[in-house]
Amino acid sequence: MVDMNAFEEVFEVVRVVTLEETEDVVTVGPRVATDGPDGLLVVEPQESQIREYSRDGTLRAVHGRTGGGPGEFLMPISARRTVDGRLVVPDISLGRLTFLGPDTLIDAAPVAMLLDVHDLGEGKLLLTGIGNQLANRPRFLHIWDTETDRIDRSFLPMGVSDRDRPTASAFAAASASLVRDTIWAVWSLSDTIYQYSLDGDLLTKIPIPLVRPRAALPSFDRQVDVSEAGTVLDSVSQVSGVQIAGDDGLVATIGHMRGIEYEWDLVIMDRDGIPLAQVRGVPRLLFVDGDEFWFADPQGLQPNRILVARRKDTS
Repeated sequence: MVDMNAFEEVFEVVRVVTLEETEDVVTVGPRVATDGPDGLLVVEPQESQIREYSRDGTLRAVHGRTGGGPGEFLMPISARRTVDGRLVVPDISLGRLTFLGPDTLIDAAPVAMLLDVHDLGEGKLLLTGIGNQLANRPRFLHIWDTETDRIDRSFLPMGVSDRDRPTASAFAAASASLVRDTIWAVWSLSDTIYQYSLDGDLLTKIPIPLVRPRAALPSFDRQVDVSEAGTVLDSVSQVSGVQIAGDDGLVATIGHMRGIEYEWDLVIMDRDGIPLAQVRGVPRLLFVDGDEFWFADPQGLQPNRILVARRKDTS
């Protein structure tokens, strides 16, 4: 499902990073994010661990074990660094946030299906998850004031018709990236990237030039036989993330279910939505940092190998 020829037409691999493992640290299905200019944060949901690495793959620290007590996890989904240097980790199974630092603090998740957290500063966090149903019109992003323990605002709506909403509600994933004073966000069934202020005001909407046409959303108004469920889901293109490349590039990752795995497309565009590159069947994109694209190595025998690539010069 990975087309390395198509990948190599657009990207060149500049180095390979191998995440260090130990007897107690095994890479299974890593979720990798940047941690400042010289670090990586790796979440292993199946291992109930959060790991800190240097950019060359050297293991620095390990947090967590399986359980429900302080510093324990059942299904950690992501990890982010807060402005005061702690790590904040949402656990979708336990329905809570854990703050790892000199003292471990636990808060109940203010919204359901909490997937990610970004620190906005001044005691406010941007939460990604389902909340504020508003007459069955959910919002996926929420500004939580930790001092008052109140959701100040919810935004990023489910952009489908009332007819499609029952089916669309099964696709609850959303993604957000913070860049200076703005939030870039997508919902999994959206064909649009949304730009918001840090207060949640909508600034602009940019259509995504999808690599392949999106099929009509299937209807679940009747019982779907198990034998056809895979075909129904395979027809749904899901936008799994939006990230920033360089000074003004937007990167959208689109997934297509293929049984228990995904086939990935990548769209790179400018801020006007003009496509700069559209690649079908790429390795799984982990994150983008400046002009570097960090991909899971599809040819690695172990899942701890990462390909760091740059776009080829097209001038």
